[in-house]
Amino acid sequence: MIPANSSFTSWFLTEQEEDQGSILSSSQKALIQNQICAAAEEKISLTFDPTNPQKFLQSEAELQGRILALRFLLSNSEETEAKLNQSHLTL
Repeated sequence: MIPANSSFTSWFLTEQEEDQGSILSSSQKALIQNQICAAAEEKISLTFDPTNPQKFLQSEAELQGRILALRFLLSNSEETEAKLNQSHLTL
């Protein structure tokens, strides 16, 4: 594969390639969980500044988006692993 040079570069993947790319190693899962924890701690540490409410809202939304994206990666990996395990059981 050629490295993506744009945020809008996409790849045509077979279902098997998507599955392989979705499954995270235990180290990757641990790293992502640590990143979720760090973002959650940062989020609960935010303090509201009445002189700049927009900054607070933007920071909170950015952290929430980061947490949701990381959770998506973990759940996608778990769902793909379950699907593949189920397909191996039915073979």
